[in-house]
Amino acid sequence: VLSRYSVGLIIGDGNFAVVRRCFDKVKGAELALKIIDKSKCAGKEHMIDNEVAILRSVQHPNIIRLVAEHDTPAELYLVMELVKGGDLFDAITRAVKFPENDARLMTQNLASALAYLHEQNIVHRDIKPENLLVEFEGETVRTLKVGDFGLAQKVVEPLFTVCGTPTYVAPEILTEVGYGLKIDVWAAGVILYILLCGFPPFVSPSNDQEELFDDILSGQYSFPSPYWDDVSELARDLISHALQSNPELRFSAEDVLDHPWFESKLEE
Repeated sequence: VLSRYSVGLIIGDGNFAVVRRCFDKVKGAELALKIIDKSKCAGKEHMIDNEVAILRSVQHPNIIRLVAEHDTPAELYLVMELVKGGDLFDAITRAVKFPENDARLMTQNLASALAYLHEQNIVHRDIKPENLLVEFEGETVRTLKVGDFGLAQKVVEPLFTVCGTPTYVAPEILTEVGYGLKIDVWAAGVILYILLCGFPPFVSPSNDQEELFDDILSGQYSFPSPYWDDVSELARDLISHALQSNPELRFSAEDVLDHPWFESKLEE
């Protein structure tokens, strides 16, 4: 595999992997190469196998594509699609908040990826801006893709493992009553809220995790003025369906895609 690719600069790095740019000399294409150091993930092999198995089985325009893989005793090399714009976390840091049109496109892309995964009973479990990659055309968002399937899982029966990132974690994960696909929709609702106003719906003023979890469990959030004054009713309506504490009543990813916000004419 490696003779075919020339390897370039590091563009990301995590606990047991680095991601570098690479160039496919045969196709003349720029790609991303994820190099997983096996010595650093002893005991976590099943997670890596699981992630790769899921990546192999999915194909969707809003999900990062696995192009090739090469296994050696010390490392696993995954050649993946390269998304040029970086992750949504960096984009939010730069922009603070986004015009409604951009937020709408990103939400539609995300919901479309989730609907596809959920149809196969795959829950992502770590939907957050750091795991969403965005491509821009000038200042405008062109497309969003879901990456990092490290926590993704096939759902056969309710899951109980507490995982994810505090800001985006759904109430049913915290109450340990068992959860399923709809935790991803909750996380998408939190992200949509942030995209439109620049701050999350649930916060702990003193940065205390227990306090944050209490806030999430209360299900109480608001659309404070002036930040929300110019946001459409339809956008708020969609958020209220995604941030519904009871997963039975919460929108599915398909419901999100059917919401009239995506059809509406927005004021420029």
